[in-house]
Order: sequence, then structure tokens, then C-alpha cells
Amino acid sequence: MIQNERAKRADGGQPMYDPEMSIYDNGGSVVIGIPSVAQKIHNFASGDTATVEIYPDGIWIGRGDSDE
Repeated sequence: MIQNERAKRADGGQPMYDPEMSIYDNGGSVVIGIPSVAQKIHNFASGDTATVEIYPDGIWIGRGDSDE
């Protein structure tokens, strides 16, 4: 799934960065922040929307406005 898709990429599926991020409780759900480098690279800003896809082997956060 996600790992297979990443392996097809030109970069071999290796992340540009892989920081450990804290997960916080948010009234029954959990929240994890997007690292500042990801905000800059992908131009995320407060109030933006993003698509969150959930798979058995991971979670994909895509730009809500990007072409796929």
C-alpha cells in the first residue's frame, strides 16, 4: 500500500526528513503536528484543508488542493 507506492518513486521511497513528532489527545481523537519543513515545502498554512487517507501500514496526508 503506502510502502509499495513509496518504493515506486524516483527517490526510492526514502523520506526527505523523518522527525519524531509528539501525538496529543484532542477529546477522543489524536493530533500530530506537521513539521515546519513540511509546511514550507508544501506551502501548508493554518486554515488549509488536507486529505487524510488511512491504510493498514500508515497514514497519508495529501494537499487538499493538489492534482493527484
